[in-house]
Amino acid sequence: MRSYYDILGVKKNVSEQELKRAFRKLARKYHPDVNPGDKPAEEKFKEISEANDVLSDKKKRKQYDRVGHEAWVAGFKEGSPPGAGGGGYSWSPGGFGGFGNNAYNYASRGQGAADSFGNVDIEDLFGGLFGGSGRRRRPAGPSRGEDSLTRLAISMIDAINGAETSLTLTSGNGSRENLTVKIPPLIREGQKIRLAGKGGPGVRGGPAGDLLIEIMYEADKRFVREGDNLVVTVKIPVRLAALGGSVSVPTLEGAVDLKLPEGTQGGQKLRLRGKGLPRQGGGRSDQFAKIQVLVPKNLDEEGRKLMEELKRYE
Repeated sequence: MRSYYDILGVKKNVSEQELKRAFRKLARKYHPDVNPGDKPAEEKFKEISEANDVLSDKKKRKQYDRVGHEAWVAGFKEGSPPGAGGGGYSWSPGGFGGFGNNAYNYASRGQGAADSFGNVDIEDLFGGLFGGSGRRRRPAGPSRGEDSLTRLAISMIDAINGAETSLTLTSGNGSRENLTVKIPPLIREGQKIRLAGKGGPGVRGGPAGDLLIEIMYEADKRFVREGDNLVVTVKIPVRLAALGGSVSVPTLEGAVDLKLPEGTQGGQKLRLRGKGLPRQGGGRSDQFAKIQVLVPKNLDEEGRKLMEELKRYE
């Protein structure tokens, strides 16, 4: 016999959020309003709804895992599955309105796909469909649509200076809307920009939800990130390491001159304050220049003599 986990296409250690997404996907596919008169789809819908009713309830799920599927179903057929409270399940045709063409919406930057989240509240749609009495709950009044989430990758330079970029919003019915997104200066990775009214459509005439844009940083091959700090490798000749001087160092705002003290060692890190990434609480972290001393190759006779003379300073 197929377990409830198999019916929903999930693993036994599935999280509540993953379970909810799996049920939503199947419910939209097999809902009777989407498949009018299709008996197999109706039976499939009842099957996945029964599975979700048990697995989405922590107490029922724990009991189900303990007794196993066959024992649970055997109890169910007798009219009282463990922890179900009796009453069985039933479905009433036409119980709910169709999902429509806007069941999903998602945002994408350019041609790249992004994350999508359903905008229909499962508890609102199905909460009274499989109750112990077998009677369906009347729909409530208008309710706000769900917020949608997408991720937007920006350069670390744009994160420091701020920028303006375009975003294409695509709904389930194929319509596309081009949006302009303003990136504020010093935005941190993981922060979200909210576009009001650009999320999931409202339910029963309610207002639309919002679109949340989570900021991610693009990699920059010049820098290595250490938390909010940046590290850049700077190569210098032996002469400059020994005598000191200045060297050009790249930063997110362009190259700057860094003063090297006499006797700078390879592997040493020199701090450039306030040249790192935005940090929590405001301001910026630091950048470090990691020194790499270049050893001369293919020395001629004169060069060898100079190196030999340096021995007395070791």
